[in-house]
Amino acid sequence: MEDSRIERFLERRAVVLALFAFLSVLLTLPLAFRFTSALPYGSGDVWQNYWNLWWWKKALFDLHVHPYHTNLLFYPHGADLIFHTHSPFNMLATMPVNWYFGLAAAYNASVLLALTLSGYGGWKLGREITGDARAGFLSGLIFAFFPQHLEQTLEHINLFSTQFLPWALYYLVRLVRQGGLRPALGLGITFGLNALCSWHLGIKLAATCLVVAAAVWSSSRRPAGKVFRELLLAAFTAALVVGPFVAPLIVEIGEGARYYQKPPADRGIDPAYLLTPHFGQPLWGGLVTGRYIDRAYQASGFICYLGFVPLALAALAVARRRRGVLLWGGLALGSLIFALGSPMWWNGRLLEGLWLPFDLLRHAPGLSVLRVANRFLILTSLALGVLAAIGWTSLRKRSDGRFLLVGGLILLEYAWLPFPMQKVDFAPSYQQMLDGPLLRIGAVLDIPFHQRNRTVHNMAAQTVHGRPIAAGYLSTFPPDDDAFIANDPALSDLADVPKLERPIDFRRLIQLGFDTIILHKYRADSYGKKAVAAVPRDHLLERKEALRLGGVPDEKLAEVRRQLEEHAGAAAFEDDRIAIFYLRAGTRSPVR
Repeated sequence: MEDSRIERFLERRAVVLALFAFLSVLLTLPLAFRFTSALPYGSGDVWQNYWNLWWWKKALFDLHVHPYHTNLLFYPHGADLIFHTHSPFNMLATMPVNWYFGLAAAYNASVLLALTLSGYGGWKLGREITGDARAGFLSGLIFAFFPQHLEQTLEHINLFSTQFLPWALYYLVRLVRQGGLRPALGLGITFGLNALCSWHLGIKLAATCLVVAAAVWSSSRRPAGKVFRELLLAAFTAALVVGPFVAPLIVEIGEGARYYQKPPADRGIDPAYLLTPHFGQPLWGGLVTGRYIDRAYQASGFICYLGFVPLALAALAVARRRRGVLLWGGLALGSLIFALGSPMWWNGRLLEGLWLPFDLLRHAPGLSVLRVANRFLILTSLALGVLAAIGWTSLRKRSDGRFLLVGGLILLEYAWLPFPMQKVDFAPSYQQMLDGPLLRIGAVLDIPFHQRNRTVHNMAAQTVHGRPIAAGYLSTFPPDDDAFIANDPALSDLADVPKLERPIDFRRLIQLGFDTIILHKYRADSYGKKAVAAVPRDHLLERKEALRLGGVPDEKLAEVRRQLEEHAGAAAFEDDRIAIFYLRAGTRSPVR
């Protein structure tokens, strides 16, 4: 190998960590400049995760209760959050940021932390496999800034927090190759932290570890007994890390709970887009925007662009049959096949009658929870990064200039600039409900409510006014909560799209503890249609947000308003999006 200053430079862990931190800030601009006042431009689950950050801080420091149950949602029944998506690692790791700088800063800190540590972990794993620090850095670039990974930051804190996947595999490879206490403890800790980012990632990593451990051990001379004992130590360590968080889930499942098992979803990636650059690329993204308008799923996580430079390096590794290609190529291809789902999509069309391996997961004990196939692309990106690193080492000329060119091209292919952001902006009346002239002490009934993800903004508003609300948008809905609403005529008649089969039972609502009703005018169909019409068709993220508006016939909301005004008089506050009504005279007692 040619003498390389960059190679020696990239052997320093602090330097590599600092470089990935810098690139994470650079490739998410203007996030760093709007750190406390804006969020990535998601329209649904980003607000659920925003609420999660608020709830964990409130539960632990204000109410001193376990965050796996709340009385602030599905009021007055309350809600078990045992199977709700929490991402405990992010909730706790960003708590200091949350405390001093607020919820938006905590979410954004999770983004930068995940990107930085994903890159650093990818470097560790790639360098371990190849023995080349520059190859490891390329591996880290591919894994950290993979387009699907960047797209997930817009919505899913549990799915963009992939940073401990390469770390765990790095320690696993070292354990099988060399053994020792440090790799065993490192594997256990990082495996546990990965699971605390997402239980889905924990299951995927467990399956991947079995494959990698078997492949690496087949070429290792270490006795199987020693390897097995060290793996047991790693497993014990991981159990200690996740135990306090997973124990309630195990108890609940043991008592017969099954509501965490959701029905299958036909949500695999569309392979026709594997070579279609993503629409956020600053130079040529606009050329492919029209293609993404018509893709089957507009939800975050379905961009599946692999990148031509990473694929070229991976192909070079395969062509030259470098060591490790069989393992990492097999992992890349296998996870990509699972990511296709079943049935498969092609160019926006569902291909019925085609059997694919993802079908096996639907009947495998414990694996049916991996219901969204596109998430397997996370493993594809990790394996692709390692393959590209192997491909780099197979180049006959590996000059620093060529390394900078290759790395720069990867970043150019994957860049999403400017990174899409949205201002965190709530109606002033929400704050006044907490500490101003609109202060009340009862619960809030949002109309509409219990409309699944279409009413996630009710939870986001709760982070400001702090009052209990009816229902909420959870990852899984405990059947008792649904039953409580369904069995109460006053609530069931107003849930989802209000049925209004009878006059609103204000007496019953007051009896349940509701003293404030917020009428969400932007849920009217006419409002939603106007919002969609005002957004250019090629503004994909803004259009996706506008499509979440509406959902309730205008005449339904008009009738609710008529009855509210008849009962409570004029709205206490109103703007173009909401109107707030009081059901009874409030007191000015402090909110607890």
